[in-house]
Amino acid sequence: MKMIPILIALLINVTSFQEEPTVEVYTVEKENSIEVHARNLNEYAITLELNIVLDNLKSSKRLPFTTAIAAKADVILLELSLVDGTKKWGFTTNYSYYMGSIFADHTDNYAYRLPYRLGTEAVVAQGYNGDFSHSGRIAYSIDFDIPEGTEIYSARSGVVVDLKESFSEGGSTEYFIDKANYVTVAHNDGTFSEYSHLKENGVIVSIGQRIRTGQLLGYSGATGYVTGPHLHFNVKKAVQGGEFITIPTKFKTRKGTITLKEEEGYKAL
Repeated sequence: MKMIPILIALLINVTSFQEEPTVEVYTVEKENSIEVHARNLNEYAITLELNIVLDNLKSSKRLPFTTAIAAKADVILLELSLVDGTKKWGFTTNYSYYMGSIFADHTDNYAYRLPYRLGTEAVVAQGYNGDFSHSGRIAYSIDFDIPEGTEIYSARSGVVVDLKESFSEGGSTEYFIDKANYVTVAHNDGTFSEYSHLKENGVIVSIGQRIRTGQLLGYSGATGYVTGPHLHFNVKKAVQGGEFITIPTKFKTRKGTITLKEEEGYKAL
């Protein structure tokens, strides 16, 4: 039986880390059902959390519903069908979304390139679980001790999905925590690499740009929460609720593909 729109109550509530919505949930009415679609306009995958309150309708999938949507994708999420054709029907939709897929599976055997010029060496000033700032969700981060203005190269290929280069200051108080310049690159396994504390106007790539391993991204600095010039590097993935956790990574060195150690120097190959 064809569905007759006796009553439709469709309310969309969106929350995300951005000011303007870049993900749209919408419906397409078919002869015997209503399709619920989602369109992701971002350069990266997102996680969508969807709930629909149904009145005289049933869903093809169990609600609430969580899924990942690829970058620049438009997908059908589920279908709603009528329970009793003699009664009014309606639905209220609520959703939220955030950057990254919670289902991303990091390629643990990947050998990352050291993020500075080939043939040059840098010391790991702070490694995993470092006493100064590497704890909790950013425990698996590495600080390379390099001078301001050092060329920074991509450790892995991907797409530039976020960046900041407008900050000019740095310091060791909480005031500077959110004032670091950075570049974020999305990888094909759904994870992201982040290069932080870059110099003011020190980014030379743009959002949406596809980059290769070893491509110049910008220049190191001392912006944000720092005690001096260095490069902060980590690989991260999204977790439920919109936060990120860092992931242990290995780098290609003369000693093989290894986990870097604090206070040791490594030459980029």
